[in-house]
Amino acid sequence: MRWLERLYRILISLQLAVVLLTALTLALTVATVLESKFDTPTAQYFVYRAAWFSMLLVLLGLNILAVALSRWPWKVRHIPFLTAHLGILLLLFGSWVTRKHGLDGMMRVVEGEQQTLVEVDEPQVVIWSPKETRIFPLPWMPPSVSFRPVELPYGVTVEEYLSRADPVFSFRPSDSPQAKPALQLKFSTKRAMGGLPAMAASQEIWLWEGSDDWRQSDLGPAKIVLGGAKPDQPGPWIWINFRSAQELEFEALSMRQERSRGVVREIASSTVIDPGWKAVQIEVRDYVPKAMPHTEYVPAKVQYGSKAPPSAVRIRGPRMPDGSLGELLWMGMGDRAAFELGGEKLQVSYGPKRIRLPFSMKLNRFNLERYPGSMQPSSFSSQVSVDSGAGQSMDRLISMNEPLDWKGFTFYQSSYEDGFPRPTVSIFSVNNDPGRWVKYLGSLILVFGILHFYWVRGRKRKAPTVAATLEVNG
Repeated sequence: MRWLERLYRILISLQLAVVLLTALTLALTVATVLESKFDTPTAQYFVYRAAWFSMLLVLLGLNILAVALSRWPWKVRHIPFLTAHLGILLLLFGSWVTRKHGLDGMMRVVEGEQQTLVEVDEPQVVIWSPKETRIFPLPWMPPSVSFRPVELPYGVTVEEYLSRADPVFSFRPSDSPQAKPALQLKFSTKRAMGGLPAMAASQEIWLWEGSDDWRQSDLGPAKIVLGGAKPDQPGPWIWINFRSAQELEFEALSMRQERSRGVVREIASSTVIDPGWKAVQIEVRDYVPKAMPHTEYVPAKVQYGSKAPPSAVRIRGPRMPDGSLGELLWMGMGDRAAFELGGEKLQVSYGPKRIRLPFSMKLNRFNLERYPGSMQPSSFSSQVSVDSGAGQSMDRLISMNEPLDWKGFTFYQSSYEDGFPRPTVSIFSVNNDPGRWVKYLGSLILVFGILHFYWVRGRKRKAPTVAATLEVNG
């Protein structure tokens, strides 16, 4: 039992307490610097959610508990000492409960619809096979940390990971029945201001007939439309239509409402489409007669902060029947793909972890107020209905300064998504802290223990003085 005795002496030593408190102070200092210089996820990865930080807190708790037990058998004079140590232990325990069972996520609710799912910032890969569904957490990693490929069941492999990724859209030739013509255009403008030399600006866009989302694009005041009906609005706009696989026609309406038309007999790279606008040139960069959209991801320009985009992964599917490597594709947050596996479909998705609440919330109406004469929002709020049990619901208002507390969950009005003709999606920040009352209780007990300690200490100092006074007067 000699080694247990040594361990016990180490746990109750003052030197261990000093080392642990110093290490904890340095860790919190480093975390604060990381959070201010980079962002909160970076500080969580290197400090708050790191195994060494958890071990540091565990050792601190064992040290405090061992010191308290070392005073056994306890006496009345130990009450302030034990009370303060109990408060610290409750604070540590409450923090553990919050980390283990707490919830901090986002909820998107469409106007007129109900929602029960909360998305938390914990990316994961989900695989659906004909027999089962399996979930594999893929924790966020800072850009400076190297990623090792992760092998998943059914021959699926996560080969590459980008902590902050920007999508790059393109269109590739395809024999799919859904394949449609795709056209990449480059718009170049030249303008002279105040006698200065002309300044050039260019922008490249893709147009695709396979989806309404890709049929048109807004370039400043000008609208570009591919196929379908011509725009029924004042200019400037350009309407482009394929006559055949190698021929297109176009019609343009300028800002001065001057109309021009033209035909391109052979579509090829560097072909120029002339809308008749001064200082504007349109050039065909690429043309794919039968194309399907393709998305890749590259490291984002913004890697840290609240404006940084989410992560993306590159996944390789199961091997082909002939033994060759499986299909390789990029997946952004919320994307889903399907692979062939033995004649059956294997679905894979990448997205945030979703937690179902024990009740639902319905967004009845989203209210948005703007500053007079401006499109800048001044305030916004949501009128919601929440379950109150037995099939009943209650109406509540959630605004920027008035959160909703409901069945242990707190809903904050975080943001919204613009819709037409008015915003239709409200975004709430959802928080649940089951360890909050434990931490509050620990704080109260700790303060009581400290005050009690100084009160007892003050009485001890005053007692000899009173006794000496009585002796002199006696």
